[in-house]
Amino acid sequence: MSKIKIFAAAFFFIFCFALSFPFVIPGSSEPVFIHQLMGWALIFPVLPLFFQVLNSCSTFKKKVFAIYLITMPANAFVFYWIFYSLHVYGGLGIVEGILALILMFLILGTYWLLFFILCRFFAKKPANPGTFGAAITAEADSPLPLKPWFIALLWTAVEFLRTFFPVDFFWAALGHSQYSNKVILQWASLGSVYIISFMIAWISLYAYTLFFKKHNKKEGVILAVVLTLLFSYSAYKLISFESETPEKEIKVALMQPAINQYDINAKEETVFEMLRVFIDQLNSFDRDTDLVVWYEAAMPLRIPIGFDNFDYVMERYFTRAYNFPKQIVGLDMVDRSDMSYYNAAGFVQDGKIREIYKKIKLAPFGEYLPYSKFLRSVGLSILVPEFSGDFVRGTEHTVYDYGDFKAAILICYDGTFSENVAGFVENGAEILVNISNDAWFGDSSETFQHGMFYPFRAVETGRTIVRSANVGISEIILPDGTIENSTKFLERTTINRKVQLYKINTVYQKFGNWFIWLVHITFGLFLLDRLGRTEKKTKRRF
Repeated sequence: MSKIKIFAAAFFFIFCFALSFPFVIPGSSEPVFIHQLMGWALIFPVLPLFFQVLNSCSTFKKKVFAIYLITMPANAFVFYWIFYSLHVYGGLGIVEGILALILMFLILGTYWLLFFILCRFFAKKPANPGTFGAAITAEADSPLPLKPWFIALLWTAVEFLRTFFPVDFFWAALGHSQYSNKVILQWASLGSVYIISFMIAWISLYAYTLFFKKHNKKEGVILAVVLTLLFSYSAYKLISFESETPEKEIKVALMQPAINQYDINAKEETVFEMLRVFIDQLNSFDRDTDLVVWYEAAMPLRIPIGFDNFDYVMERYFTRAYNFPKQIVGLDMVDRSDMSYYNAAGFVQDGKIREIYKKIKLAPFGEYLPYSKFLRSVGLSILVPEFSGDFVRGTEHTVYDYGDFKAAILICYDGTFSENVAGFVENGAEILVNISNDAWFGDSSETFQHGMFYPFRAVETGRTIVRSANVGISEIILPDGTIENSTKFLERTTINRKVQLYKINTVYQKFGNWFIWLVHITFGLFLLDRLGRTEKKTKRRF
């Protein structure tokens, strides 16, 4: 392969991966046009381009170098916004912030390296391949080391690893690119975003072998049958939802005060202006509103654990504001017994904080720095900013019964994980309320990338989701993935309307991560088979 073709493959890998997810040029208020036009389609060439680059490398070391060479800039385009929270608003120095980003990009690149190593391991030629070996062996002279379906399975297994190791940072998975594609989005109700990632990998890699005329026809027939079933299922889901009758209807009011992080950090000087904005927004809501939602950590004072007199807070600080009987309020809380800090939210009813939800999923590099204790222990405390590691994780999927409806709160990063959100619905949640403050990340891609998770959560659980986000994007998401009343980024506004609550039973909500278990079991069987066979002494193809 010529150097120009290698460079082109590497460039388009970075281009396609970066623009498959919302990409905002700092200073702009919306993602670039090409993402809005075809972001959902740009993800399909990513894995074929990855293998095209690796096939141009003659040695193992060169392949490893190439992996980091293309994945680090690709991740930099997607995740550049982390620098805002670390340096611009978090106070970490430029050098330390850049080092933290490089560490993160190395970790993300290592998932690609692990994927490559697994492909390389299973591509070894056993002396007696047997039935298992024949099922995954690629066609002669194929551009892939294994059959597309098995590479897709390996990719999905590695992608799932990102949900918990080495940090729980499950962002920009292949399937997340389909957040605006309502047809493919319906597949999430079967097996979460994982089944979508698997299908993207399988479709794109089979097309790659088809392009080189090195495809397996039997696998093509199976893929065609699976796609027919999945698209038929999507059609059924979308059509049936149109005739679905909501179980309840409530009027919600969602705040979006658009207060920048500089003002939040300097609240001693800006608190009166912040209070004025909150009072104005509260007074703008209809008095018959059933639930008022404040954004994440909206209350501009720290609340001690055990304090429940919300009427006192309203009378003391919001004297001219209407005090609605049912509210959800983002709180910055402290347990004075051991000085533990929590990102939390209160379920307020009739002037009392009746229940507290403590955020379960903390954001790495924002609410805590991964391995900060280890870094301190080896003398690298310079890499650990003062604000990191301060928050304590919650442990309970809290659902509160307001009497006429049951609500659960997803604080910011909570909504990233399918399993986490399903836990609230399992505990009886009828409406999922997401509260967020993405002001930490400035006018960057993060706000739009964060928003892409919630259509998946609505489809997976069969529940309506409402979002109150400080700087946007606030919106209402129906169980079929339809987004309504989406606000503009950085706009000071509100949403006040009736919302239909549905109770749609989904395969994912009933059986959980059955698809991932199937992936793991299949992987385990093929691993045991391969470990039990002697490698054939031939030159490696991959």
